[in-house]
Amino acid sequence: MIDVDEKTERLGKEPIGRLLLAFSLPAIAGLFANALYNIVDRIFIGQNVGETGLAAVTVAFPLFELSIALCLLVCVGAASIASRSLGAGRKKRAELVLGNAFTLSVIIAIFICLGMASSLESALKLFGASEDILGPARDYMVIVLYGMPFFVISFVFNSLIRAEGSPRWAMGTLVLGTGANIFLDWLFICHLGWGIKGAAWGTTISEFLSCLWVAIYYLKYSVLKIKYRNLKPRASLMGSILSIGITPCITSISFAVLLVLLNQRALRLGGDLAVSSVGIFLTLDTLFFLPALGISEAAQPIIGYNYGAGLYQRVRKAILLALGACLLVFSLSWFSTQFFAGRIVQIFCNDNLTLIHMTSRALRVGYIFLPAAAVFVVTSYTLQSLGRAREALFIQLVRQLGICYPAVLIMPSFLGLDGIWMAFPATDLGGSILAFFAIRRELKKLREEEKTVHPKLEVVANRSGGCR
Repeated sequence: MIDVDEKTERLGKEPIGRLLLAFSLPAIAGLFANALYNIVDRIFIGQNVGETGLAAVTVAFPLFELSIALCLLVCVGAASIASRSLGAGRKKRAELVLGNAFTLSVIIAIFICLGMASSLESALKLFGASEDILGPARDYMVIVLYGMPFFVISFVFNSLIRAEGSPRWAMGTLVLGTGANIFLDWLFICHLGWGIKGAAWGTTISEFLSCLWVAIYYLKYSVLKIKYRNLKPRASLMGSILSIGITPCITSISFAVLLVLLNQRALRLGGDLAVSSVGIFLTLDTLFFLPALGISEAAQPIIGYNYGAGLYQRVRKAILLALGACLLVFSLSWFSTQFFAGRIVQIFCNDNLTLIHMTSRALRVGYIFLPAAAVFVVTSYTLQSLGRAREALFIQLVRQLGICYPAVLIMPSFLGLDGIWMAFPATDLGGSILAFFAIRRELKKLREEEKTVHPKLEVVANRSGGCR
């Protein structure tokens, strides 16, 4: 009998639908809580500082995305290897992954802080900051850098907590940080009148609290322990972690580049007001995508564990259930953007009719093909879970470099601001067509592997009390 902790062993025993629901709800809540960091900041800034403050935060956002990209480089690969190691009963290897992930997190935090501090002003200008918003954007980012080490560690290790089979604790990390951020934004911006600096201090303190919550888990409750000997870098293991994480990292970097292109085009076509509109659009973009991302993220440890245990039928079922659930939530998001766009935009700004009209049209045009994105999101996460780093990277590069960037660069020249928004449905549709063929191939492979190891599956099923 494989000696695996009960909360990880359940990944190979409980019905897939129940597991996906149990993991998805905390993951969605956690992602929503994480997204609220930016959403709450922009709501408070939009309502209390105005369009200039919104534009300042918008041009600073690419720097956040670059930080997230480096975190994803570590956490996705580490979580994938750790979950597969636990599925195969290799607890010591999972702890080695944990230690090397911590070492990489510290290196990344130092790199981000030094890199941003040395070139902050020039970067903000490149990202679309006009002279009017350069000062507020700089003030915001300088303070946020103080909390960056806490952000990196909590971001990376929260994925490992989830991979270990503790999604509720992972959700708590984000809920705690978001709750603190909401309160501190109210205190610093509304009560003390600190403006955009208040939003930055609220974010920094909240990130420290999230990191503290993660530390408590590994000190008291985790099956895996961070041991000093495991902190020593293992070149082969780090290479495996980074090779899997390179796909979401490049995805995030490409999104940061996209943000820069959008800000620059918007500034040229509509000034700071259009940059503010881009900021609201992208904030809502995160909100509309996060349920599907939460479902796909929740499916990762289920897929990884069962693949490592040779339970290929359960892997296929997890993929198909995740796909159906993502299609449903994207359809609901599409409905809200087509029929309630104006009311949604007024959450951020209720006194500038030009900005409200501009952003409402952006939502209706930009999300016309949103349901199609379900195929791409599930495929991307599935390939990462199965260790198919190259395939995942390929479809992502084609989607971004072959479809999205050309659309953003070409369409505004003929259609003005509408050309910016139309780049999004073009990307959703084109990327999902490509992903469809990739996921169909993987499902076929799993079906074939299931047939070749059928006797083994029966033994495992009997040993674990039955599989669905």
